Amino acid sequence: MEMKQCTNGHFYDPEKYKQCPYCNGSTGAGVTRPLNGDDSEKAFPKTVGIDKLETGTPIPATMPLNDPEKNKTVALNLNDQGVDPIRGWVVCIEGKKKGKDYRIHSEKNYIGRARSNDISIDFDETVSREGHAVITYDMKKGKFWFQSGDGKSNVYVNDDIVLVPVELKAYDIISVGNTKLIFVPFCGEKFNW
Repeated sequence: MEMKQCTNGHFYDPEKYKQCPYCNGSTGAGVTRPLNGDDSEKAFPKTVGIDKLETGTPIPATMPLNDPEKNKTVALNLNDQGVDPIRGWVVCIEGKKKGKDYRIHSEKNYIGRARSNDISIDFDETVSREGHAVITYDMKKGKFWFQSGDGKSNVYVNDDIVLVPVELKAYDIISVGNTKLIFVPFCGEKFNW
């Protein structure tokens, strides 16, 4: 059986399907077809994807709630100007991007390889894609915490394994995969937003 790949990257069997069964050859939602393969009108009523409604105007799959001009998720802890204030940083001190800094914002900051993480270590294949570890800023007490996430490999603070949340102190060394990050707080006892 030879598989075919559509323009969206899906693989399917061309002997069973005339076009990609996942996207029907389009980038939007496709038409639902009956399981028996009968395309006649009486066999099964067809449904049309939201991108092809009666108006003929395409509708995006998602609409941002905050501002139609921006297509990004907005954090909940915003100040009056709509900014999630910086709480601190981690800076890569060992790894392929030595010297690169990452901002720490309020609440949870996920560390992983995927760009969807707050701290994306996209250069280290030993780091899990999603949520390998988490840095949390406790807004009530002005403290930072570090804990292991869903990553398979262990994480460390100052070469000590992290099995439960550990309070971070200034200049602690965090090890995630083959990358080492140094923690630099901005908020704390002397200053807080």
